[in-house]
Amino acid sequence: MIFAFFILSTVAGKWLSASILLSILSYHSFYHISLLVPLIMYVHQKNSTEKKVLHITKLLSVVVVYFLATILLIVTSHKLIGSWHFLWSTYGCILSVPDLTPNIGLFWYFFTEMFEHFRIFFLWTFQLNIFVYTAPLAIRLRKEPIFLLFIQLIIITIFKSYPCIGDVAFYFSLLPMWSHLFHFMRQRFIVSCVLASCTLLAPTLWHLWIYSGSANANFYFAITLAFNTGQVFLLTDILSAFIKREYYLENGVKYEDGTLVLLRLQ
Repeated sequence: MIFAFFILSTVAGKWLSASILLSILSYHSFYHISLLVPLIMYVHQKNSTEKKVLHITKLLSVVVVYFLATILLIVTSHKLIGSWHFLWSTYGCILSVPDLTPNIGLFWYFFTEMFEHFRIFFLWTFQLNIFVYTAPLAIRLRKEPIFLLFIQLIIITIFKSYPCIGDVAFYFSLLPMWSHLFHFMRQRFIVSCVLASCTLLAPTLWHLWIYSGSANANFYFAITLAFNTGQVFLLTDILSAFIKREYYLENGVKYEDGTLVLLRLQ
């Protein structure tokens, strides 16, 4: 619900409430700090006609309000609990991944099977996956900050240490916003089949492994790996569809006979 209100506030141009809501999301999970980039980009885009001093002041205000609200939430938690141990129980747990209970993510199996002396290297590699794509995507999608926010949500869902099915359901609920891209997607059938089959098979293999004892962890991990691969295919497909549509809008489309047709936004 907080996610939904954050997106609504962002689209409505209410940067103050959007900054506060994003701070609440970041307080819950530090991965969401990456969503500050599309928020700043959208505020910049919506207020680009204002005077330069006022425009820069508003952008800085977004950042300042976000960090002040986040600090206030953390300090309030410290006052209520009486110690800083909650930081390790929340952010430390998300970052170091001590709980390897099976879920729909990628971390649990890798770190169960991994030698301990490789753990820190792969831990940093896995965690940085969420943040390393933000800068190049922000440059490429600088004119579409809301689409960047959507893409970043998918990346967070795929690479976070403790994902849940609700994370997937949330960004799937936003897919109809980009229905104009479906025509340009090339892997719709493959992605649909992979995600549908994994959704059906995952509970079955979980039951066979945990309750019946007739399967092992490899069966369930194979399904989670296929499920996340399907999400990656969806991510790359919708990105390529966006770029393809953008190209056609600027350069037109050619029929098989070579006739040039220009697309127009209605």
